[in-house]
Amino acid sequence: MTKHRRIGPLVIGSLIVLAVAAAVYMALRSPPVPVDLGKIRRGAMQVTIDDEAETRAHDVFVVSAPINGRLLRVEPEPGDQLVAGKSIIARMAPATPDFLNARALDETRARVRSLEAMVASSSARVSQAVAGRDLARREYKRNQELYKRGFLSQAGLDRARMSRDQAEALVTEAQRTAEATRFDLNAARATLVSPESGGEGAAGTLLVKAPISGRLLRVRQKSEATVAAGTPLVEIADPSGMDLVTDLLSSDAVKVRPGAAATLEQWGGSHPIKARVRLVEPAGFTKVSALGVEEQRVNVILDFVGPPAEREGLGDGYRGIVRIVTWSSPDVLTVPASALFRAGNDWALFLVVGNRAKLMRVRVGASNADAVQLLTDIEPGAQVILHPGDRVADGVRVAQRGN
Repeated sequence: MTKHRRIGPLVIGSLIVLAVAAAVYMALRSPPVPVDLGKIRRGAMQVTIDDEAETRAHDVFVVSAPINGRLLRVEPEPGDQLVAGKSIIARMAPATPDFLNARALDETRARVRSLEAMVASSSARVSQAVAGRDLARREYKRNQELYKRGFLSQAGLDRARMSRDQAEALVTEAQRTAEATRFDLNAARATLVSPESGGEGAAGTLLVKAPISGRLLRVRQKSEATVAAGTPLVEIADPSGMDLVTDLLSSDAVKVRPGAAATLEQWGGSHPIKARVRLVEPAGFTKVSALGVEEQRVNVILDFVGPPAEREGLGDGYRGIVRIVTWSSPDVLTVPASALFRAGNDWALFLVVGNRAKLMRVRVGASNADAVQLLTDIEPGAQVILHPGDRVADGVRVAQRGN
């Protein structure tokens, strides 16, 4: 009985020590680090340059005022369909005369009175010249009779003929002088026309017609106004012939080649629109960004390659996001871009092997916003840690966040 009483307390003490040790171990053991996981995949990949783009109508015709004059209100509205040579774009009337100040008005009135007197004087000269011509004609007839009878020499008849011809010329000169004076008088009287009495006048209006068939894009001058020749009135184009223009940073533009595939997205439709690069302009320009930074930009022109029905509703000057493909491959090994980080001069990632993080240095190739080409041979489907924090290290136990 005494021996059994001594063994009992030892066993109980041992069990207590084991329980305390187990509790200390469980308390000191680190829990797994929660992480987000991604996968290494094999498939197609492409690299794009993304930027804002704007649609632009081909061959925009700017119709200008052909003459100086008064433009009547433009009736056509943007979006109207126009027919070349038939659709009337605008009407132009003679310009309203200017006001005359007091001195100019008195000078013009005096000139009118002077010209009225000259008209009366020239009319009198015409009458005088006509009388002289009639006398010269009668004298010539008499001299012809005298010449036939032998009472006048040939020289006398010639002098009579000359006198008649001179009288005829004087009449013509007097008539032309009187006519010119009347024209001068009418011109002087025209300057006295006031703006109130100018109106459209008997000269009527000039019709400006559409030079091409298409749709009216913009009306530059809608209201009635006095315009000079060459003033832009409207813009016309065929919206079905549109292209895209985007101004890329010069460092991005050098990567783009004519013929590169592209898509227009976020333009308002439910699907992307296919396009193709036609031209990378050879000259750049300076543009100030929204942050006030000067940037060298280059215009890249793209053509739509799909049917017009794909871009129905898209008009001139509409904006969207263009994605130009600069590199693509149908079969590459890719890793999520957020799984990579720098380890010295190398790129590295954490693989998940047996619920533990395994640091691995890798070689990478092309990259886009979502994925990076992986040149190191890793089995597709392997799990990697996304956005690894400073708690993740080689050999640390990890568990997927949310599990």
